[in-house]
Amino acid sequence: MYQRQVQRVLWIVLAANLLVAAAKLFIGLRAGALSALADAFHSGLDASANIIGLVGIAIASRPPDRNHPYGHRKYEAIAAMILGLFLLLASLEVIQGVVERLLTGGQPEVSGPLFLLMLATLPVNLAISRYEARQGERLRSSILMADALHTRTDVFVTLSVLASLAAARLGIPWLDPLVALGVVGVILIAGLRILRSTALVLTDSAAVDPEEVERVARSVPGVRAIHKVRSRGTPDATYVDLHLKVDPAMSTEQAHAIATEVEERLKAEIPGVVDAVVHVEPGRLPPASEWEALSVRIRSLADGLGLGVHELHGVETPEGYHIGLHVEVDEDLSVEEAHARVTELERRAREGFPRLLSVTTHIEPRSRPPRQAGREIPAELEAAAREAIERVFGAGSCREVYLYAHEGGYDLALTCQTGGEMSVVEAHRRAEEVESLLRGRFPELQHVIVHVEPAGSPLEGARGEPSGGGG
Repeated sequence: MYQRQVQRVLWIVLAANLLVAAAKLFIGLRAGALSALADAFHSGLDASANIIGLVGIAIASRPPDRNHPYGHRKYEAIAAMILGLFLLLASLEVIQGVVERLLTGGQPEVSGPLFLLMLATLPVNLAISRYEARQGERLRSSILMADALHTRTDVFVTLSVLASLAAARLGIPWLDPLVALGVVGVILIAGLRILRSTALVLTDSAAVDPEEVERVARSVPGVRAIHKVRSRGTPDATYVDLHLKVDPAMSTEQAHAIATEVEERLKAEIPGVVDAVVHVEPGRLPPASEWEALSVRIRSLADGLGLGVHELHGVETPEGYHIGLHVEVDEDLSVEEAHARVTELERRAREGFPRLLSVTTHIEPRSRPPRQAGREIPAELEAAAREAIERVFGAGSCREVYLYAHEGGYDLALTCQTGGEMSVVEAHRRAEEVESLLRGRFPELQHVIVHVEPAGSPLEGARGEPSGGGG
């Protein structure tokens, strides 16, 4: 469990830091060395930071609740920020001691045993910093990585103090306050780096490279384009959201399956991602004309409001367009409810298309009439279906085209053959391309089934009641 692993590391480092701080404090008091006292204070802050980390990780591990739907992981960053502030306060205390030494004079008195004791703390500092850094990277814990950065400065600080004590033994007492100022510089840098890293988390700075998110998302078959990639959170708890485009002829179930696969791959391939929100959009080609753009826009708005649109026509003037259309609403709605929805459609259409001058709508109930066979089937539709198959799967691939006519439009069933070595993913992609081509040209198509089989298979036909998207 993440919480227990981080807490275990913090308890181990806390015990080690307390031992080192006690040793350095003893040396500083016995020798009167400011640099050693500064280093002791630094190690004592390491121990305080460990305690802050233990409290922070305990709060951060709480599960999401009503007031914190994304969980409490940012409390870990807050704990790291408090550590950075403590470091800045510590530097002020050391500066005060340096000023007093320069005003009152005096020098440290260092014996051989005290020097050796200070030297013995060096490998302990080194071991602590390396251990915590490795664990912080492994667990991707912001508090461990911040504390490791703080602890890592101990190695340099201890080396500086040893140089100061050696200089005192050689009769260079002024070097002690100078080294103490160097220690202050190290503490300030560590504190500012911690504050900067935690500020990035608390201000929702990007937590993942958008290009990496796009690379993973594009690896999912059926994804046409990626945009509006955003991320936030901590290295061990990152949240991602993005928009992806798919074939507009794709069913809702297919689009949902692609979005789910993108979410799973992001969590599996990008370390630290715990949740991903994917918004699916139709990946339409750019409209060929302004009128087509207006038509597509109105149909899209109607879909979003649960309305149907047909018999869309218009008149173009130099100033813009005057359009009329039939709007289908649920037959169970009242006149007031239906009028409110259609009025909203008109308002959104005008906002999205400034050159739309007027909109005249005819409201009619939408029911589900039974399908009726026997309507005349346009020859151009069958020819277009054969042409689309040949275009996508190659010459001679079309085996059968069968059309059902009913009151609401047409259902189309196609059978084509291709090389047996073609992958299922590629066959499915081509079938969807055929469906997309036909739907774009013949909006009256209700259902399209594309049956793909290996070349040489006996013709079984695609007859039967079509009832779904491309396959």
